[in-house]
Parts: sequence; structure tokens; C-alpha cells
Amino acid sequence: MRIILSLVLFSLSSWGNTFQSSQLSPNFKFDYNDVNWEMVPPRIEKGEAQQVDKTMAQQTLVTIQRKTADEKYRARFHVVTDSLEKFNDPKLPQIVQYQKHSVEFLKSQRFQMLSVEPVTLPKVKETAVEIIANQRDFGLKFKQVIFIHEGKAYLLTATTRTEKFDTYKNEISAMFDSFQFF
Repeated sequence: MRIILSLVLFSLSSWGNTFQSSQLSPNFKFDYNDVNWEMVPPRIEKGEAQQVDKTMAQQTLVTIQRKTADEKYRARFHVVTDSLEKFNDPKLPQIVQYQKHSVEFLKSQRFQMLSVEPVTLPKVKETAVEIIANQRDFGLKFKQVIFIHEGKAYLLTATTRTEKFDTYKNEISAMFDSFQFF
């Protein structure tokens, strides 16, 4: 009995928080380690920046970051949605069109593609694509999983310093693996 209680307490302390959207549709949630990660409050832009932000197709729904910075950079995990309006080629599935768009954009930002492959998130039934890329100019490495749900592209992205990617890999994987709609 003590062993079971200890395991329950350990699992709660190591993955002690769940982000759960409240006013978004569809609602989603994912687990994260609140000992090492914290919510980033949404930025409220004023003036011209706010107008530009309103016209963008992408919308950041949530960002969490490591509480401690690595060389002045905090590893981050974002959930972003994007419009699919411009991805209407009837010859290709929208996920393939969006994948090509994402890879082209990342290459234009000087990212080196390390892998691009189909994946399955355990709690998401839609087809997904995983991109692992490296941005040498800033010393960043990231993992992005893209899928389409209810007419929107969803981008789950974790970004770390290149040398810390493997260190944070288990925490990052747990966030991706726990992501689900409800």
C-alpha cells in the first residue's frame, strides 16, 4: 500500500499541472511539469502592432516556458492555430499542403530540417506530421507537430537551446503525448 501511495504522490509532483482551455472551442488540455514550467501571460499589443496581430491567420492559444533560462533563453511550448484558407489544392490533402508550407517557411528562416515524418499523438485522432529542426544562428532546436482539427491547422511546438533538447526531451514528449481535445 505504501508503494502505491508513494507512486501516486510522485506522479502528482512530477506532472502536477494540466493546462485546460476554458473559452476556446474546441477545448483542449495537456499536462506539464509545474515544478519546471510556467504559463506565459498573453501579450496585449497596443496601436499598430495590435492591428497587425488581428490580421494574422495564426493565433497563439497558450505558451508555457521553463522557469529557468538557459543562456538567456527559456525553452518554450506553444499551441498555435492557423487558417487553412490558402491551402485549397484539391489534388493534395490539406495536411500535406500545410506541411510543405511549414517546411518552406522554416527553411526561409534558416532552419535545417533534421526530420519530417508522419506521427501519431496518443490522444489525437487526426493525422499528424512531426518536424524536428535546428536553427544554428540562434542555437535553437525544436520539435513541431502539425495536424488539422475542425477546419484549423494546429501547431504544437517545443523550442529549446540545441544542447538542452535531449535534456528536456522527456518533459517535452509528455506535453505532446498528453495533448487532447475534450
